[in-house]
Amino acid sequence: MWRIIFAIACMPACTATVVEPGTCPFGAPVVKTTEGLLHGVGCQTDAQCKYGVCSKSAMQQGGTSTVGVCTKQCSCGGPTSQCSIDNDSTKNLSFTCIKAYSGSGSECGVICTSDKQCGDINPGQPFCVTGVKGVFSAGAVKVCSAKPQS
Repeated sequence: MWRIIFAIACMPACTATVVEPGTCPFGAPVVKTTEGLLHGVGCQTDAQCKYGVCSKSAMQQGGTSTVGVCTKQCSCGGPTSQCSIDNDSTKNLSFTCIKAYSGSGSECGVICTSDKQCGDINPGQPFCVTGVKGVFSAGAVKVCSAKPQS
């Protein structure tokens, strides 16, 4: 029987895991703070974020940053890994799963239509892009990022 080892650098909570083929290497995201900050919002500590993840190396940061961003993994892990379950119409926020260009990392990003919208949500991520070359892809959807489109 073959085993696959995933080494993930997507968030501080990700670690190397041994899994059987076809098995999700991630646990389902768990709400840590009900009223915590949503995906894409700037943060300083994990305790500020709904899912307890304030990542300074989140993909939409385009690399390591001094300011973190709230997010969660969305590769697999059941219904709570879906980004859209956190959409908040009262705050005009919608989310999608973005994928790392290499590896199996993924996380939730803020869907956007303009740079201004991104800057209003998080001044540290003022660009509305479909991806950053070598970092992440959002497919046909635009998301907020710390780095401009490339």
